[in-house]
Amino acid sequence: MKRMVAALASLIMLVSVMNAGAESTAGWDQFGQSLATAVVTETPAPNAFRFRDGIRWGMNNQQVRALETQPMTERTMQNWSVMLTDDKVSVSMFAADLVFMFREDRLLMISYEFLQGSADSFQYLSGALGTVYGEKSEAEPLKIKALMDAINPNRYKIEQITQAECRTAADGTTVYLYYFSPKDFAITYVSPEMGSRIYQTNGL
Repeated sequence: MKRMVAALASLIMLVSVMNAGAESTAGWDQFGQSLATAVVTETPAPNAFRFRDGIRWGMNNQQVRALETQPMTERTMQNWSVMLTDDKVSVSMFAADLVFMFREDRLLMISYEFLQGSADSFQYLSGALGTVYGEKSEAEPLKIKALMDAINPNRYKIEQITQAECRTAADGTTVYLYYFSPKDFAITYVSPEMGSRIYQTNGL
């Protein structure tokens, strides 16, 4: 009789442990599903503009410095803050000066400047940009000058902005490729926010 009671008690304990294990597993399954849902929810929009190692429009200069490992020097021009890399950075097969442009501590424009760049490198980068941002269209030199005049009115001369082309990314970012002197050219990325207010419109 004692043996039967002991066996019955052991059986009850075993069933209890199995039920507890099932509940524990179910809890972990629910946690895993919640985590997966959270990860999906936090995924950025697929058409969001990403530059180099995840730099986004609207970031402040500290956020950009945290992602861009190159040492940079900061300058203030009118209402803008400009950060440029101390050394050249790699762009495709070439090297360029990298410039970040902020207004009210928000990233609104970025430029790669290729000094003494060759015609072959210009054409190569035009093709490379096409594979990322699609077909090019002709860009207005006056529009490019208006963008840069907001930061440094003496930087560009309209007659030296040549072979200007542009493409538009899925989020509305405009990508310009152009010569700004006979042997120097640039790729400039303009945020949708900045692109919508290129011209002075007071009184119009």
